[in-house]
Amino acid sequence: GIPITRLESGLSVCSRAAAGEMSGYVATKDNKLATVGGNAALDLQRSSVEELQLARIYTRQKIAVNLSAGYNSEDDPSDEDEEDGKLYTEKHFHDNGASKYFRTFLKLPATKTKPAAERVVEEKHFDVGGVCRLDVHFAVGQPFLSRKHFYENQRLKSEQLFFVEDERTMQARKAGHWREYWDGGQIKSEIQYDSNGLRCGFCKRYGADGAQEWVKDYTKEYSERIMEFNAKRGKLALDIEEAASLLGLEAGRLPQDKAEVDRLYRRMCAPLHPDKTPDPEAHEKFMEVSRAREVLIKHLESLRI
Repeated sequence: GIPITRLESGLSVCSRAAAGEMSGYVATKDNKLATVGGNAALDLQRSSVEELQLARIYTRQKIAVNLSAGYNSEDDPSDEDEEDGKLYTEKHFHDNGASKYFRTFLKLPATKTKPAAERVVEEKHFDVGGVCRLDVHFAVGQPFLSRKHFYENQRLKSEQLFFVEDERTMQARKAGHWREYWDGGQIKSEIQYDSNGLRCGFCKRYGADGAQEWVKDYTKEYSERIMEFNAKRGKLALDIEEAASLLGLEAGRLPQDKAEVDRLYRRMCAPLHPDKTPDPEAHEKFMEVSRAREVLIKHLESLRI
């Protein structure tokens, strides 16, 4: 049976623990039997509650409330918060008693593969006069961390945005608009970063008098380079054997499928990355490898027609 707890207000709360409710097959609200993997891959919106409980995606108890006898939330002990959502705040003070620094963070428990960590949520630094000089925000549930620096006169000095790739190690990349300001409030620089953490669009720098001193359109430059690369690449004439050789296959052997082509392609590309080689002509080699991949994939596709 289903355990029933009666509160002082007369409320009946039906608490069904996931483990107790799940024994073999379970009928869903659509009267369909749910099994692990029964509806293919799990999906938070499409999978049934029972499937998500079986897979331990949902680990909280499923609570059904009967409102016919009224409801007193102060007397309801059935929906307490988990300990791992608790926020902690660390505070430090100047000798004069004014706030110097505070940090609010979430304690991330260790997993099988990752150590425990403290994930910052908010951090502020103050000078001895009480002016906030650094303001950091990293809201729970979103990957963007914002940092703002301030002058002693409380004017904004700089603002930066990061996309945090790993909230435990805090490995991150630049994102969005980065701006610097002169102490009078005039903008000093504006740099844009794309989703890869690389400069994009119009980037500018200004003098204290507001005069523009430097500007560059990175997106236009990238587009022109792509057009030049593709034009040269398209003119490379390779037969099937030459393409196979460029991807490292021995003479007379051709790839069996697209998966093999892609695997060979990645292997040949790895040492050509600018982080791996100082060779200024490495991009020419990449052009040949890229063209070879295209030739071989088209060949494989023609065999299926």
